[in-house]
Amino acid sequence: MAEYSTIPVSLRIIVLLLVIAFLLILGFVVISSLGIFDARGLLTPFYKLFGISSPTPVDTTDPLLLVHQREMKNRDALDLREQELDLKEKDLSSREAQVGEKEGILSDKEKSLTEMEKSLNQDTKSLDDRRRRLEQESLQFRSMPPENAVKILNEMDIEEVIEVLRVTDELANKENEQSIVPYWQSLMPPDRVAKIQRMWR
Repeated sequence: MAEYSTIPVSLRIIVLLLVIAFLLILGFVVISSLGIFDARGLLTPFYKLFGISSPTPVDTTDPLLLVHQREMKNRDALDLREQELDLKEKDLSSREAQVGEKEGILSDKEKSLTEMEKSLNQDTKSLDDRRRRLEQESLQFRSMPPENAVKILNEMDIEEVIEVLRVTDELANKENEQSIVPYWQSLMPPDRVAKIQRMWR
């Protein structure tokens, strides 16, 4: 028994017409490219439809044909060069922004380091000044009778007394002399000496 196609006749006709139109266009393209027939005018709408640039007509009778073609090639090369330069400019702009951002971060870090260095120098100067003052006090105490020195030390804050005693010990060791600190402590009240020894540690 014969089988009939279920595809509607109207759809078959549309498909066949599209195939015929495609073959006609393809034939025009081939004929135009071979130079048998100039079909550029007919094919221009199809070129535009598919985003294809139609070939520029060439006037073979033009005596400056080679010059014009060279100018066109130069123009195309300049267009490509301009596009490349635009891309490079965008890339450089992006890099400049990144470099500017990094420079800002480095500048902030540099300021922070400068402030830290300044603070450290101030702390060092403060410690040096305090050390110099303690050495002067130690020298004054060592130059007076021990009883008078101990009398003044007993009236001072105990933490400052410990600092003076430490510096006095260090100076005695540095000068290869016997420290007077034990003798001063022997003249102090026992409870104060015990507290000094406990805090000295």
